[in-house]
Amino acid sequence: MKATFIYHKGNQRMEKFYKNLLNKPDFCKICEDCYNCRGDWTYKDDVRAVVLEAVDEDEFIEDASDYIPELPEGDVAVAQLHEDLLYELPNMLAKKNYKLLIVPSETPSDLSIAMRNSLKEMCEKNGMDFENPKPFCALKKRHERKVLNEFINYFKIGFPQVEIKSSDGHKIDDVKVIISAPCGETYYISKRIKGKIINELKDEIANAHHNYPCLGSMEYDKELEDTMLHEAGYITLDAVKKALLPYKCKNKFCGRCGIFGQNSL
Repeated sequence: MKATFIYHKGNQRMEKFYKNLLNKPDFCKICEDCYNCRGDWTYKDDVRAVVLEAVDEDEFIEDASDYIPELPEGDVAVAQLHEDLLYELPNMLAKKNYKLLIVPSETPSDLSIAMRNSLKEMCEKNGMDFENPKPFCALKKRHERKVLNEFINYFKIGFPQVEIKSSDGHKIDDVKVIISAPCGETYYISKRIKGKIINELKDEIANAHHNYPCLGSMEYDKELEDTMLHEAGYITLDAVKKALLPYKCKNKFCGRCGIFGQNSL
């Protein structure tokens, strides 16, 4: 599978999504005791970046071809662009045999609801699928959405999924990342919670979520009725909770179990 990331210069969020899949040695330099928890994998042969010149969001763009160069052929496009350019993008992608357009929202202004509806309609007319995850780590597999599901399975990014091992049901012995948040945060979270007591995880995850840091905006989003950063935090907590279900304690008086405290899973 081939994916193309299309964004304007200076878009650090999209750049991080793209570079997460390259997984170069210098991508993550947060921990002083780095032991390469991410591993030595890379998708450098399967992802490309098309970086456009920055454009003022209030500028009117009449001809998208003046700004968007010839696109490489591919299967999935991940794009954040000026809305005048986004409007023309499905037609351009269809000519290059793309099957899915993903426009992630990390701030409330990344994509208007009206444009989201227009893009979905235009993608359908071109025989393409469309998805607008808010935030990007909310991207989930969907029933009968073949290309979307293949994208998540192939690149292993989207709604986080981890496997947790615990020998006593109270302390985390090991964590394996199955699906990472597109920014790569899940690897850092997994390292931070390894060796921790289960009922102490909430604060540990919250601190790690801010220290990575999460790319979600702290602007209030009317549709989510919360901020993107908070929504991403809930998603992270939910992923860990699901991984801990096999260790749910049946003793309701046990104070050592549960990610949020006593028997809370």
